[in-house]
Amino acid sequence: MVWGFLAGTIGIAKNYFLYPMTVSHPIRFLTLPPSLVAGIGSVYARFHLEVKLLELALLRERVHQKEEEILCREWLHREEQEKLSSLRHQKRHIEWLSGRICVKEALLAFLKSAGPLSADVSASRLQIVTAPSGRPLLRQGAVVGKMAAPHISISHSGEYAMAVAAAVPCGIDIQENRDSLGRVKERFCDAAEEKMMTRSLAVLAPSEHLTLLWAAKEAVKKGVILERMPGFLELRLHRIESVLAPGRQGCFLFTFAFLVDNPGKAGAPPASSPQFQALVCLHRGYGICLLYTSDAADEED
Repeated sequence: MVWGFLAGTIGIAKNYFLYPMTVSHPIRFLTLPPSLVAGIGSVYARFHLEVKLLELALLRERVHQKEEEILCREWLHREEQEKLSSLRHQKRHIEWLSGRICVKEALLAFLKSAGPLSADVSASRLQIVTAPSGRPLLRQGAVVGKMAAPHISISHSGEYAMAVAAAVPCGIDIQENRDSLGRVKERFCDAAEEKMMTRSLAVLAPSEHLTLLWAAKEAVKKGVILERMPGFLELRLHRIESVLAPGRQGCFLFTFAFLVDNPGKAGAPPASSPQFQALVCLHRGYGICLLYTSDAADEED
């Protein structure tokens, strides 16, 4: 009997040693860049959205410490756990996991701010599915009840993952400043856009111009719902405005319009469709963009 008691005690201690972070070491999300926070407060202050930022190194350390099983139980739906187990490439494995954890945190913050939550609402009860278009969606179910499922967007690049949850379609993108963007700029940046950024973003380097433009166009494409999604060059930068303090640590508002064929005359120049405004900033060598497609129904009185 004594041996049985000791064996049980050792087993409990062993499990605690292997998985010590269930309570004492929760995931630490990063503070958002001050320029982004200021920009959100200036441009999107009237709207309901939650943005989260996670450093992949923190998550990678947890996985290397054999704590992935705990992370999965705490953060992933059963079907999401199955999906994660199928991702054998380590880099993709960590990126996918970080994106899901980040968007679950944004969703929980969004749902809590919308009203009291049931005690059974947890990250593992929320399931993120992928639409045929590739857009991530929160599966509507008993967890959210009669409330319309929030819109979400996920992004990761380099050492960071970001996510947003909002009441209307939204898009987020984070892009590491890489030389490779300069080698493919003709795929997403035309001469007029390059000239506009050189003039309006003179305090930034050309590579930073491209990083912000890429992140902005990615966020717009994620957040705008159209029957046919135009290509990068069909999404035209029309205007750049400084938000709050101009300069390297400031935030900018990029205004875009999709170029569509003009059906009026053969050979007529393209016409511009409705415009979209995207909030962009730089942070530690990364470009960040947030798009919120404002809806009058979502504005506060």
